[in-house]
Amino acid sequence: MNKKGCEEILATCKRDLQIDKVQEERGTALFDMLNIIVACGRSRVIGKAGRLPWDIKEDWDYFLGITKSGTLIMGKHCFSEMGPHTNDRKVIALSRDPKIEFPNTRKASSLPEALTMAQRDGGDVWICGGRIVYEEAIPLADRLYLTLIDAEFDGDVFFPAWEHVFTREISRRESENSGYRLTYLTLGKEK
Repeated sequence: MNKKGCEEILATCKRDLQIDKVQEERGTALFDMLNIIVACGRSRVIGKAGRLPWDIKEDWDYFLGITKSGTLIMGKHCFSEMGPHTNDRKVIALSRDPKIEFPNTRKASSLPEALTMAQRDGGDVWICGGRIVYEEAIPLADRLYLTLIDAEFDGDVFFPAWEHVFTREISRRESENSGYRLTYLTLGKEK
């Protein structure tokens, strides 16, 4: 997605969420922090046939630890993969299909609707995928928590371009404890 596409999504979400009005009334930001969290292989692959193309316990533990507080927002495929493991936290699953139900989980039909729901929860918001949700969230998010897996994986879903938005490295940690070389990056936007 190019910069113009990001700006259009940001304008639409600001309009739909009435972000400026809410911030003026509250005198504060809409959320404590709007974060994106993702792991991807060298070629940016994040999925294959609706599932993660890897099973790396170290990265899963990192995800569970860092997203412990706040509200998680994810698409229906991500929810089917992760949902059962996140029942100890607030989750909003996205689907435009009115027939789909998510047991013990709130449902929204769009990212702006999910963000409105998450706003009521207070605290941090974590965008957990998939690709379309990431594309919509990139121009809105404050931070990107990116795990780079130094390996090639076969896949059919890829993480969108982020380099033009998250240009400031906040932290970096390397690990080789899982059989893969992992780089845990926290990235922000230029101030």
